[in-house]
Amino acid sequence: MLKRLKSQNPDKNYPSNTGQKWTDEEESLLLEELSQGINIEIIAQSHKRTIGGINSRRREIAYKLHVKNTSIEEIIMKTKLNEDEITETINKRKNNPKKSKSIEKTEIKSTFSIEEEITEMKNDIKELKNIMKELMELIKGNN
Repeated sequence: MLKRLKSQNPDKNYPSNTGQKWTDEEESLLLEELSQGINIEIIAQSHKRTIGGINSRRREIAYKLHVKNTSIEEIIMKTKLNEDEITETINKRKNNPKKSKSIEKTEIKSTFSIEEEITEMKNDIKELKNIMKELMELIKGNN
């Protein structure tokens, strides 16, 4: 993405993270910075992203929170967007099936991965129990 932008506008300097995927940690940091009242321009510089990229992520977070049935007041508090901006974002996403489905897929993937983790933990616990049983038998055999 950054290469494409630079080829289209060779005289313009873009931050190094322009177009890069957001990590969960970076998104959490953004929410923390917003809660501290840090200026968007400063946030953009620290994340090495454009102001537009920061604002776009705020809207993305707002929509994710809406999908999770978070109250409008809490969404406003977390994203520092106003009610009109949030409503506009929600309406755009609802009318754009491609974007709203990607959010739903992300939610589904995270649910499945949690279930997989739980299953894996259960298997690990069973394995540990068997190892403990074998150790106890060895200890009893040595006495």
